[in-house]
Amino acid sequence: MTRTAAIALLALLTATPSWGQAPVGQSSDRAESATSVVQSSSEKVRDNPANQYILVKTVVGKVIGTIDVRALPVEPEGYNLLKYCWTVSNVLGDWAERAGLTGAMIVRALETSAWARDLVRAGYAAEPVNEAIGRYEAKLVAAGFTDAARERALEGLVTDLDGLRRTTPGAAQIRTVQRCGGQSRSLGLNYTTAPEDGRARFIPYVLHQICQNQQLDADDPVRCDYWMDGKTDGPMSFAGETVYTVRWPDGATASGRFDPEQSRSAGSVTLHLRLPKAK
Repeated sequence: MTRTAAIALLALLTATPSWGQAPVGQSSDRAESATSVVQSSSEKVRDNPANQYILVKTVVGKVIGTIDVRALPVEPEGYNLLKYCWTVSNVLGDWAERAGLTGAMIVRALETSAWARDLVRAGYAAEPVNEAIGRYEAKLVAAGFTDAARERALEGLVTDLDGLRRTTPGAAQIRTVQRCGGQSRSLGLNYTTAPEDGRARFIPYVLHQICQNQQLDADDPVRCDYWMDGKTDGPMSFAGETVYTVRWPDGATASGRFDPEQSRSAGSVTLHLRLPKAK
């Protein structure tokens, strides 16, 4: 996210009442209790969605390669805002439900980052586009990122962009054509540990990074409450780079991260115990 876009978004969010925050001057039991109890990641997101969305979008911006890889050319009939089919399931796999509101924020951050890039390529000026996208995001934050709120906000964004197009010669027409049905793919992947009998747990790298940026211990499954135990009865749905930890019965542990795309053809990823090198 550029500095200009961040400033515009912050101004809009601070001016928009959020469903997760108490009005100015009104006491909040949650805010008071937070001074003595360290909140988990998901609690932080729910209690202050405006500020946390900016944090989430900043983290997502650091994995901008995900967006660039999926970049598609502008079609002759116009720019389709729904061309990439960003959904929680295809971005986070098995973590779609556990990620909750944080997952919804990640998806919208990916979506809006792609729009900001593509619309400039489609002939629009960056600053008014960022302002229009900021208004779209502010509406989502204010309404809790519900599907209904997203539909209404999308209509408003199309109206804003149509207004910009009338004063921007050569800018592409805006379309909203849903194409999610044709973009489904299998994310299932088995895992094994070497040695065997290791107990593994996993978390998408983007969620791990969000916890770190919230000044939480990202390896603590209570504070960073998106960790999931590995399934032993079938494949897991890994959508992107994933952090893992493994513990064996003798107390040995291993940790690291892997890119599931590198193991798709094999259908399985192996998590190794790395013994210390002999001196």
